Amino acid sequence: MARFPEGTLGRIKAVLRDGENQSDFMREAVELELRRREGPPVGGPDRS
Repeated sequence: MARFPEGTLGRIKAVLRDGENQSDFMREAVELELRRREGPPVGGPDRS
């Protein structure tokens, strides 16, 4: 597992939904970030 700055896991625990655990949260966060990065390129000097 990745190391997080101190306090990050506490922040995650504070925002978990009912029935959700830290692993659920992290899986969803990673999936959302992958979709964002894999999505269609946006304009910029080194983007198509």
